[in-house]
This record gives sequence, C-alpha cells and structure tokens, in this order.
Amino acid sequence: MREFDCVSIAYFREEELLLWKIKDTGMPNFCLQGLQEFREFCDWVNAYFSHPDRPLKFIVSGSEHQGIYNMGGDLPFFLNCIHTNDKEKLLTYAHLCIDAIYNIYTSFGLPAITIALVEGNAYGGGFECALAHDFIIAEEQAQFCLPENKFNLFPGMGAHSLLIRKIDIVEADRLIRSSRTYKARFLQSLGLVEKVTEKGKPMQGLNDFVDKISEQFNFEYHHIQCKKLVNPLLKKELLAITNLWVKACMKVGSFDLRKMEILAKAQLRKVSAIS
Repeated sequence: MREFDCVSIAYFREEELLLWKIKDTGMPNFCLQGLQEFREFCDWVNAYFSHPDRPLKFIVSGSEHQGIYNMGGDLPFFLNCIHTNDKEKLLTYAHLCIDAIYNIYTSFGLPAITIALVEGNAYGGGFECALAHDFIIAEEQAQFCLPENKFNLFPGMGAHSLLIRKIDIVEADRLIRSSRTYKARFLQSLGLVEKVTEKGKPMQGLNDFVDKISEQFNFEYHHIQCKKLVNPLLKKELLAITNLWVKACMKVGSFDLRKMEILAKAQLRKVSAIS
C-alpha cells in the first residue's frame, strides 16, 4: 500500500475496513501541504479500492495526535493571507478543504460507509470534517466546537450544509452562533454523535459498532444513500459558501484579527502541553 507524509493507513481485509489517521507531524490542523496531499490520498483510495480483490465497506478517520482529532483551520495561515490581502491563496486553501470534505461526504466515490473516530477534541474545521462522515463515534471526554464567531467569522467548510441536513435548523443555528464547547454526550442527544465510548476504548467501540452494522450493511448503506438523495448536498453549494467565507475573511477588522491571533497562540500552547 502507498505511504503518505500526512496520513497513515491500515487496511483490515476481514472487516473490509480502511482506517486512516492524520499523522502527528506538528500542529493538528488542516495545513495547505496536508490538504494538497489529501487530494492525492482521495484519488488513491478510490483507485485502490475499486479493485474487486480489495473489498471495502467502512472508511474510518482518526488522528494520531493525543487528545486531539483536529483543531481545524490553519489560523496563522489565515492571518497571513488577510494581512497581505492574498485572497487567491486563501481561496485555493478553502477549495482544497471543500475537496476533502466532499470526498469524505461521498465516501471517496466508493460504496462504503464513513465513520469519524473522534478520540479527542474536534474544533472548527475538525468538527466539520467529522460531520462530513455518515457516523461519528466519540470518546466520552471528546469536545466539539465551532469557534469562528469568537473572531467575527462563520464556519466556512461545510457546517451550515451538514448540520441542517442532520439536525433541526434551530439547533444547527444555535451551534453555529454559540462558539461554545460541547461534550460528546450532548451531541449524541442531538443525534450528531452515534456512539460514545469509554475513555481509552475507542477501538473497542468502533469494532462493536462495525460488527453490529455489518449484519445489516445492505440496509444501512442504502438507507444513508436515500437520505442523501432526499436532501442532496452538491459540491457547488459548499464551494459557494466557502467563497463567501473568503470574502468575509477579507473584511475582518483589526480587533477581531487580534482575537484570532490570541486563539492561534492558545491552540499552540494546548498542543504543546498535550505533547
């Protein structure tokens, strides 16, 4: 199997399951280099598992970062693009994010079910990435947040599109507006998290879930496809929203940029403390 710089891969043929994890190579966010490689990874997954000798029913994402699923967007990169008024560079980044989100949402073009295995915090784009999966399995201590409102922006990589297709529009609006941090159990009560596992037992929870759903895979897979057909999400919708997000970034004032800088430094300190 192919090796990637930013993603590790494990294929369990008997379970017909692919587990990919973001490698612990630094800050656990979506950097430009990682997004560029992820596009190659998506193409590889589709090509490799289109072969009949490589059966695949489940595609599971995770992270090798201790205590963190993903911290979301690359805030220092955003700040640099805004300060230098480099709209095109930020647009390139945003479109790569949508490529990643939509590949996950469409199961990499394969007849498979996607599962986000969230063993730690999922903030901003990390939360959006988890939402793009068909199911979320989270450890009980995992926390989720859409913090963009703290610096006068909105989540631009799929939150609106994905949330209103999964939960009540009022609850979706509340999550996007609040910028609060939510526990896995609360999101389970909303229907966003499918299963909450005990701390330290995420793989056991995943295996139990996969065993159960495998018994009715034909139903589960096609049930998911029916829901997506009833309320389709087209890539052009995600792109239109992220284009609006780029425009909004270019209008952020100095006071809110300072808040973004403080959050970026806080994230770096938190990651350093966990490491």
